[in-house]
Amino acid sequence: SGQLGCPSHMAVSDNNHLVIADSSHHCIYTYTLDGHYVGKFASYGSGRGRLHGPSSLTTDLCGFIIVAETCNHRVSIFDKDGNCVHCFGSNGSGDGQFEYP
Repeated sequence: SGQLGCPSHMAVSDNNHLVIADSSHHCIYTYTLDGHYVGKFASYGSGRGRLHGPSSLTTDLCGFIIVAETCNHRVSIFDKDGNCVHCFGSNGSGDGQFEYP
């Protein structure tokens, strides 16, 4: 477990874990800063809490993990336990829409 497929972006979380978006496994992996596997969350899909092509991510000071999803054309926000707390966006060029973020 913890085998990366196609890591696309990484950040360091507020609890000093390395958080990595994997665009081919459609999930987020977490590791300690010295490389030990902690876990993963999310899986392939288009429903809330599911990912399709996570391309970029960042973390904030409150511990949230903000993920840009290329193929779902949205942004999903997860808490540090991997629970989806909010997602927004859809495919398009209007207000609140994204084209392959």
